[in-house]
Amino acid sequence: MEKKSEVISKSADFSEIVKKAYDKAILDNEISLNQLIEDLKADLKHLVAPY
Repeated sequence: MEKKSEVISKSADFSEIVKKAYDKAILDNEISLNQLIEDLKADLKHLVAPY
């Protein structure tokens, strides 16, 4: 079972990943939706991978 501090840390990491994807979508007019989704999936895999 995860400790409360690990859950909070992962929650903060998730927020940063979503913010990064949002910013990338807004700022990069050349990025496709598929590429954005692939980048997001890769970042999220790192979040759920065991340490």
